[in-house]
Amino acid sequence: MIGMTCIGHSKESRRGKTMSPGRQNYHKHVQAIIDETGEEDPFEAVRVKARRVITDYVSLFGEQPPFNLKAIASVRGLHWSDDDPRFSPDSEIAPEADGRVVLRVSKSRPESRQRFSIGHEIGHTLFPEYQLAVRCRKGTERNWAAPEDLLETLCDVAASELMFPDPWFRDRIDSFELSAANIAELANYYIASRDATVRRLVELHPEPMAAVFFSWKLKPTEQRLVNRNRRQKPLFGEALRMPSPMLRVDYAILNDAFERVGTSHIPKNKSVPSVGPIHAASVSQTIQDGHCHLDLGTLHGRFRIHALPVFTSEEATGPDGASSIVAILRPL
Repeated sequence: MIGMTCIGHSKESRRGKTMSPGRQNYHKHVQAIIDETGEEDPFEAVRVKARRVITDYVSLFGEQPPFNLKAIASVRGLHWSDDDPRFSPDSEIAPEADGRVVLRVSKSRPESRQRFSIGHEIGHTLFPEYQLAVRCRKGTERNWAAPEDLLETLCDVAASELMFPDPWFRDRIDSFELSAANIAELANYYIASRDATVRRLVELHPEPMAAVFFSWKLKPTEQRLVNRNRRQKPLFGEALRMPSPMLRVDYAILNDAFERVGTSHIPKNKSVPSVGPIHAASVSQTIQDGHCHLDLGTLHGRFRIHALPVFTSEEATGPDGASSIVAILRPL
């Protein structure tokens, strides 16, 4: 009997080396690649397998990145379908009655997102029994208590390896001057989103740096107040005062070098001041470089900052259409 597994996207804070749950909590397919590769860390295990796919593909076709991910999917036994996904807004793989496994990707998504989705689905082929169930993605938060969620996150890791392959990507970032404009150009070259590009850059770069993702929102206590006020009728007909959203931390990714000189954690929901390159990039919707003092709880000090606007849904925009931001922080 064919099953179906739909797992949500993760917005959890992750570092270059991601802490994973205890061995006894691993999904059986995750345990299988750990045993196959001999790597204790499942993230390293999936990277090893993804790099083998790249090596085989390059030896077969002699192609240089950015790779044709549809071609890699075909080599991995996935058959492209022009149909949109049936169970996911992004992508899915599904077994067919004739024994093929089809890959469906939403054509309404930007090309960069389609490529990452293809890479994610290729990631499923690195695990046993991928052809036995529909694997689909949903735009919801992941529950880290569920072993299936680690499997889906590892497929994201595989997608990153395929889109920004080492050593090509590492060589490129080692040879260019770090600036918001160059990061945007790098994303364009790899046909990738800015946020995915920044995550990979921070993971591989030897300098201390953190990628911090910001969006316009209320802090949790303010959101609870708003929800309560919406349920109450104002006294004497007076409108209740509502707090205004600020540009706040969603999550952060820190590389090892940053942890050695800074902190291992940047708390969620900390706000940034209404001056400086992060705020300026959001309200102007342009890339910005600059220096700024930040106080983000356990992280405080002066930083060199490269800030880039990223895709922002209409309901998530700030004042006057201000956008969400990904910013690279480099300690000064």
